[in-house]
Amino acid sequence: MFVFVSGYTCMLAYGGALREQGWLTTVTRALRRGWEIYVAFLLLLIVYLAAIWTVGGGSAFLDETNTAVFFGNPGAAIVRASLMQYTPVNTDVLPTFVLLHLAFPALLWLLTRRATIALAASFLLYLLVQAFSWNLPAWPHGEWFFNPLAWQILFVFGAWYAAERARLRLRTIVQSRAALVLAMLYLAFSLAVALSWQFKALEGFLPDALSKLIYPIDKSNLAPLRLLHFLALAIVVVHLTPPDWRGLMKPPMIAMIRCGENSLAMYCFGVLLSFTGSVILT
Repeated sequence: MFVFVSGYTCMLAYGGALREQGWLTTVTRALRRGWEIYVAFLLLLIVYLAAIWTVGGGSAFLDETNTAVFFGNPGAAIVRASLMQYTPVNTDVLPTFVLLHLAFPALLWLLTRRATIALAASFLLYLLVQAFSWNLPAWPHGEWFFNPLAWQILFVFGAWYAAERARLRLRTIVQSRAALVLAMLYLAFSLAVALSWQFKALEGFLPDALSKLIYPIDKSNLAPLRLLHFLALAIVVVHLTPPDWRGLMKPPMIAMIRCGENSLAMYCFGVLLSFTGSVILT
C-alpha cells in the first residue's frame, strides 16, 4: 500500500509541477527527493547502529538486526551501505524508494505520452522478474529484500491510476458487486492461509497440490498472490469508504494524515521504535 500511494502522490505532485513549472523544475524536484531518501537512509543507519551498539554492547541483537557483518567488518560495510547493497533489518525498503524516485522523471515522460504503454512495460518487467528471478545483488551475499524490479509495478500502477482518465476506466469494474464478492472471497482465503502458518490445527487446511501451486508466496519479488491481495484490499476499501466520508476530518484521522505527509521521517522513527520494542520484549 505504501509503494502504491507513493507512486500515486508522485504523479499528483510532479505531474502538477510539470504543467506549471516545466521539465527542468520537475526533474530537479524528483531527483532531490531521491537524494533526500538516500541521505535519510544513511543517517538512519548511523543512529540505528549506535543504538544497537549501546544496548547490546557489540554482542547482542546482531543477528536479529543483520548487523553482525557490520561490526565484524565496518570498513567494507560502510562502503556497501553507501552503495545501498548493505541494509540492516527494516531499513531495506529505503534503497528501493531511492531508485523508484530517481527513475520517476523517465516514467513521468512516458506516462504523459503513452500511459498505457508505460503500464504495460511495467507489467512485462514484473512478469520477467517472476519468470527469471531478476534482482540486484546485496552484500555480503544474497539479493535485495524489496526487489525494485518487482515492486515497481505497484509504484507505476499508482502513478498511472492518479490520472483521472485511468480512474474513470476502472471505476465500473472496481465498484461492481462481482468485484467486491471476489475480493472478499480472496481475502477470506488469504486469512485462512495466513492463520495456517500460526496454528498447527490449520496446517492441513490446504491440499498438497494447492500448496505446491501457491508456495512460496515470495515477498522480495512481490509474488502474484501478494499483488492480488493488495488489489482485493483496495476494492474492499473503495466500497466501504465513501469519497465524502466525514470521518477523515476527525482528529485521529487527521493525525494519521499528518504522519503520511511526513512519511519518510515517520518511517525512520518507526524503525527505531521497532528495535526499541524488540529490546523491551527481550
